[in-house]
Formats: sequence, C-alpha cells, structure tokens
Amino acid sequence: MRLLMLALSLLCAVGCGISEEAAAAKDRESSKAAWALVLRVDGADVRIPLKVMNVLLFKDEEYAKQNPSVFQIEGSGVHLIGEIAAADNVDYGEHWERLVNKMLTIKASGEFHRDPVDSTITLPGAPEIAVTGGTMFVEKYTGKWSGSEGNKTISGKITIQLSDGRTLEGTFAVHAVTWG
Repeated sequence: MRLLMLALSLLCAVGCGISEEAAAAKDRESSKAAWALVLRVDGADVRIPLKVMNVLLFKDEEYAKQNPSVFQIEGSGVHLIGEIAAADNVDYGEHWERLVNKMLTIKASGEFHRDPVDSTITLPGAPEIAVTGGTMFVEKYTGKWSGSEGNKTISGKITIQLSDGRTLEGTFAVHAVTWG
C-alpha cells in the first residue's frame, strides 16, 4: 500500500502541475492589463491600450553594432516607429535589461520590415493625428516568457510631439518582442 501511495504521489507531481504553456498564458493575461500609454491630455489622464512593441533585429552582427534597431509600437489607435541605439541593441538573446535607463527615439515615420510606417495617435473624441517625434525613457523590464505569446514588458516615461504643436507626456508599459 505504501508503494502504491508513493507511485500515485509521483504521478500527481509530474502530471498535476501546470504546463509551461498554461503558466505563460496566465502570466501574459496578468501582464496584458498594464500594457498601455497613459498620457496627460488637457489636464486629464488618457489611457490607450497597447498591443506590442516589435523590435527588428539584424542578422549581421557587425551591421547591428553600427546601426540602430527599429521598433514599432501598435495599440488601440496608436502606431509609433522609432529607434534603439546600436549600443543598446537587445540582440537575439532578448537582453531587454540593456534598455533600462536608456532613451529610445520616436520618429515621425520610417520603415519596419520594408513597410512604410507613420507615427500616429488617436486621442478620445478626436481624429487621428500625426506624431512628429518623441522619446521613451525605459525605467523597468519585467516578465519571464519570450515571444509573441510571452509577457516580457518594458515600461517607463514617454513624451510625444504632435503635428498640432502639442507635447504630451506620460507613462508606457508594452509587451516587447524581437523579430529578425
């Protein structure tokens, strides 16, 4: 009987635990709630959900050491394109910690995977407006799971300049994924 109980305990320990996929999905769902821009607009905080920050990597290591990586942020009514300095390249090892305490540049337009991208944002009750530039200062990196179904998150402060002359400031948290 003791042997049977031991065998059942071992089987349960192996089979009753949560799978890695289930753990990743659970962690992703809890992280997803924080993925947003929160901008100060006319004295009020405006929250805009973000989906992902895709970072395009270079296969040629020498080229990557000399050229900035391109990123594209997608969300509900927001598209931003920008650059990560070559010295801060997260590389194929997904070294997101390299971005902590670093400034990323938001550009008015650029290319991502050879596709033209314009930086734009749609604020509540307003039409889409062009983003002419800005910066993102990364304060923190969190998450355990890599890839498009993971939960790697970078967060910090953001400043964006709009084509109507306004400058908006706030915070961001976004799911970070590399492609290359």
